[in-house]
Amino acid sequence: MNLDDKIKETLEFTIEQLKKYKLPVLYCSFGKDSTVLLHLLLSQKIRIPIIYHSDPWYPRKNDFANQLISHWSLEVHSYPPAKVSLLHGKEIVALVSEYQCSPHATVTVLKNALEYQEGDDPNKFLCGLNFLMRPCCVFVYPWDLGLVAHKDCDTDQIFGPVPLHSRLVYRDEGPDFVFPLKEWTHDDIWDYTERFNVPYQADRYDLATRGELPDKTPNSDWYEVCLRCVDKRLHGQKVFCPKLERELENVSGAAPEYGLVADYFGPKKKG
Repeated sequence: MNLDDKIKETLEFTIEQLKKYKLPVLYCSFGKDSTVLLHLLLSQKIRIPIIYHSDPWYPRKNDFANQLISHWSLEVHSYPPAKVSLLHGKEIVALVSEYQCSPHATVTVLKNALEYQEGDDPNKFLCGLNFLMRPCCVFVYPWDLGLVAHKDCDTDQIFGPVPLHSRLVYRDEGPDFVFPLKEWTHDDIWDYTERFNVPYQADRYDLATRGELPDKTPNSDWYEVCLRCVDKRLHGQKVFCPKLERELENVSGAAPEYGLVADYFGPKKKG
């Protein structure tokens, strides 16, 4: 299926799904994929609310999103998570925020940790303990359908390949989810971006290589953070805090660890 066919099929599928719900919302990080999905909707004069989970740290990471929100006059909602935790992978740690989407269900957002190293400026790093103590809230979620720009070919820094089990996910609790770009490839996204002059974050992506730039400072998927006092890999040790410039006890035993895996992506379980 060429790009023109994918555009046509994606729009027909998405419009058909939108007819079935009263209060749809688009999850948009303003990365390349979700910006393309947003552009597809706007091309058909479909304007629905957007959820953009911004954080109170590193405002530079939100610059591109804020510019596009203003330029396209978008209705955007953001709210604090219901709870937070850490997720230790084999090679990296992620900061986990779970955002309420019903009284008993949440949507999970992971931020990859760029950990503090000796010689770094500690003032440019978030304290892991501060992340775990961030304000959280109960949120009355009004939407009944969430559109997400996840693709079958996507990979995660911790989970690896994350192909989708289905283009539609129905929930007994909370909103249903639709993945309009499931069958799109990375090249499809970039071909669409170039053909229709879709804005993209130039200090995050390299158009020539169609990849991400090495500098993660503007990248909202990565957070500079010091985890020494809450890192379970250092459990029971005394650690040096570069912000306070003194030794502290590692308190990772009290730090919540995220233990769930989303049921809509990844290898299907046998049986």
